[in-house]
Amino acid sequence: MASFAYVHCKPDGHPFYVGKGSLRRAKYLGERNAHHQSIVKKYEKSNILIGMMECSTDSIAFELEKGIIKCLKNSGINLSNFTDGGEGGLNPSIETRKKISESAKKRGVSQACHKARIIAKTGKPLTEEHKNLLRIKQTGRIFSEEHRKNISISAKKRGMEAAHKALALKRAKKECE
Repeated sequence: MASFAYVHCKPDGHPFYVGKGSLRRAKYLGERNAHHQSIVKKYEKSNILIGMMECSTDSIAFELEKGIIKCLKNSGINLSNFTDGGEGGLNPSIETRKKISESAKKRGVSQACHKARIIAKTGKPLTEEHKNLLRIKQTGRIFSEEHRKNISISAKKRGMEAAHKALALKRAKKECE
């Protein structure tokens, strides 16, 4: 599959985005950042000009993309690219990171993403009602010796053994009182 470095331009010929990808990616005007999308919406997809340069390897296409971005930015052209090109934006500049952060804060995405990230990492807390239903469901269930051993090993890896011992000690103290 051939690799391309490409430039998206406004109808007057002024470039606003530089990229690297397949022929299909070069011609496709969706799934890019909000700035790119607003320009495409303003001028309409059918009026956007696309310049493509075919490259023999991906690495050459990445280098060409970086060179075009650098040249255009040095010429004072404001691009919608967040990064300096190559390898899909692994290391955006500090200025670019600030712009991304400010944009995300305006959209209110960061708080929602933050909450979703916490839930994904810790899981949703169970209500007391749900805990009781789970206890009832597990009551009387018989596990094989091998299954109990696997559960024990897994719990030890998660650090559950110490937590259960502490809980058992707490219960024992309550019973003694």
